[in-house]
Amino acid sequence: MFDKTPKELVLKDFSNIYNKCQSTFELVTSRKYNESLVLLTTAETYAIAEKAYIRCDTAKELQTTEVIAFFDAFEIYYFELKQVLFHDDDDFVSLKNRLEKMKDTYEALTASFHLL
Repeated sequence: MFDKTPKELVLKDFSNIYNKCQSTFELVTSRKYNESLVLLTTAETYAIAEKAYIRCDTAKELQTTEVIAFFDAFEIYYFELKQVLFHDDDDFVSLKNRLEKMKDTYEALTASFHLL
């Protein structure tokens, strides 16, 4: 368990972030969603992201353009999710596009790390 490299650990974090973002998208686009569940999942996602930020800040080998691109994609998705949750801006097409961008940046990141 403790023999994972920083790259393996951050990929695990990013995978969890992406999966939780997929869950929040599915929750907010469902016909009747449980707002408490969405907020809880969003908070969990942000907590994982904060851990990943710290991991990347302390490991120079993680400070790559691909890592930055994933964080940028996540931050834009997160901002748009908040617009959907807390304002009357239900632009689900844009939110889905942001989720797709996260997927693309995650795939580019895994390819750059040569781990999967």
